[in-house]
Amino acid sequence: MKKQLTTLFEYEKWANARILDALAQIKETDEKCLEIMAHILLVQAVWYSRMDDKASPPVWAKKSLDECRETYTVNNMLLGNFMAKQTDDTLTRVVKYQNTKGEKFNNMITQILTHLFNHSTYHRGQIVERLKGKLPVMPVTDYIAFLREK
Repeated sequence: MKKQLTTLFEYEKWANARILDALAQIKETDEKCLEIMAHILLVQAVWYSRMDDKASPPVWAKKSLDECRETYTVNNMLLGNFMAKQTDDTLTRVVKYQNTKGEKFNNMITQILTHLFNHSTYHRGQIVERLKGKLPVMPVTDYIAFLREK
């Protein structure tokens, strides 16, 4: 399980970098795209905080492209260090947390990471849809494309 989740984390970094690069190429800033990208990155921070038993940041906040890049870098470092410490056994550890509504839940780290990577994919698709017609070449963020480049 660790190998698969590590590959998905590498895919997550690769795909998010492609979206950040695409956002840097558009002539006029698309605030909604930035808001969604910031959300992807903030949610990473939230789930990392929950898995590390720390207070969670907000899941929606406005960020500039530069702030998104900074958050991307920090998240990759924190999640990368977290992933490096995991084993197949520790990935089954149950995390107790509250969602943004204050409801309490319990999930294994494997479930949380799978959700996190899936969540990002969904929102990257929203960004790509908004970028249609704004770029000469659309960013490809498909998992299979990542594997082919790997």
